[in-house]
Amino acid sequence: MHLVVFVAILIVECRCNIRVSVDRSQGKYNVSIADRVWLRSSRTALYADERWYSSDDDSLPLIDTRLDQGNDEHLGKWNETQLIYSLVHSGIQVNVTGRVRQWSSISAVTFHLDIGNEPLTSSNSLSMDEVRTVFPSFNIEQMHPDDHRGYFTYADMMMGEVNKHAGIWESSSKIIKSGMQEGPIVLFDLTERAQGDVVILSPFSHFMATSLSQRENMLEYGVMGSMSSVPANYNHSMIVFYSPLGVNEAMREWGQSMRRAFNRTMEHRLNDITINYLGYYTDNGAYYYYHTETGMNYEETVVSISRNISLPIQYIQIDSWWYYKGNRDGVKEWSPRPDIFPGGLPVVHRRMNNIHIAAHNRYWASDTVYSKTYAFVIDPLQGKALPISNDSFWIDLLG
Repeated sequence: MHLVVFVAILIVECRCNIRVSVDRSQGKYNVSIADRVWLRSSRTALYADERWYSSDDDSLPLIDTRLDQGNDEHLGKWNETQLIYSLVHSGIQVNVTGRVRQWSSISAVTFHLDIGNEPLTSSNSLSMDEVRTVFPSFNIEQMHPDDHRGYFTYADMMMGEVNKHAGIWESSSKIIKSGMQEGPIVLFDLTERAQGDVVILSPFSHFMATSLSQRENMLEYGVMGSMSSVPANYNHSMIVFYSPLGVNEAMREWGQSMRRAFNRTMEHRLNDITINYLGYYTDNGAYYYYHTETGMNYEETVVSISRNISLPIQYIQIDSWWYYKGNRDGVKEWSPRPDIFPGGLPVVHRRMNNIHIAAHNRYWASDTVYSKTYAFVIDPLQGKALPISNDSFWIDLLG
C-alpha cells in the first residue's frame, strides 16, 4: 500500500510579476518575482512572560489556515491566506493570526499580524534594536550560484543619509545594523545594474512602534523589543513592494502606494515654500552656522543677508542656534534667546522685508517648559520628550 500525501500550497497573485505562495500545512511562504523565489520565510514568534514562543520549536503551533478576500477603500480588492497559531501563556490560550495578503491594484504583498485578545507583557524588555513580535520574517540568503542580488538601505539621522549602506544579499551580510535607526530595504538584481527588478521592504503601519531587525541571517519585522507590553488586539503590517523599472522608479512607486494607502496627497509638498523656492540656509556646514558677522549679533547678521544677497531667495532658514536648549541639547523652549534676536522673531521678520523664515526645531528635551502646561511623554533615560498632541499644544505653539 502506498501512502500519498497532498500538501496544500496556495499561490496568490495579481496582474503583475510579484506573487506569494503559502504552504498551508507548514505555514511557510515564498515571495517570487517572475517565477523566481526572492524571499523565503523563516519563523513566526512572540516574546511574552520572559520567553520566546516560536513556530520553530512548536511552542507557537500552527492550528488552522483560512482564505479570505475583501476590499480596501483606498487600495481596492485583496485576497489573503490566514495562518492561525495557538499561543498559550500565563495559563491563557489565544489565537494569533498572520495574514498574507496580495492586492489587485498594486504590485505588492502585505503581511499583517493580529496578536489576539490578550496583551503580551514582559517584565524584562528586549533591546530596542530587536523585535518582540516576528511576522513576517525572511531568510537573508543567496538562492543559487547565479543569484546576484544586492541591497541598499537607509539608516540613522538626516533621513537615513548618515549611515546608508549597500552590499550583497547573502547569509553573511549585516543588513540591519540598528533596528531602531533602520529605514526601508531596497533589494535589486546586480546583473541588471539596479535598473530592472526591485523589491522594497518596509513597515506598512505603526511606523513609530515597529521596525526591522536582523537575527543571524534572518530579517524579522515586528514591534520594537523595548516595548514592555503590547495591548490586546494589536496588529501591525509590513509591505513587500515590487517594480520592474529600477531603483529610482521603484522608490517613487512605493511612495505613491504608501500615500494612496493612507489617503495622503502631494498637496502640502507642492505648496511648501522651502521645497519649491530658493532659500538661504544657516545649518550645519553653512558659513553662519553658530557664527555671525564680526561685530554683529544674529539679528543684524540675518538682516544683512536678506538685504545683500543678490539672489531671488524666498526664505531664510535659521538653525538650532536661535532657541533655548535643555537636556541632551533638545528644545527646552522654542522661542528666540534675547542675545540672538533681541527684538524677537516678528521684528526680524519685518526688518527682512517680511521674507519667510524657516525655523529649525530639534527633538523636545525632557525638561521642556511646555510639559508644565501640555501633555508630554517624558523619557528621562534618553533625555527627550514627546507631545501626545491630544490638546492645543501645536495650535498654540504655531499660532
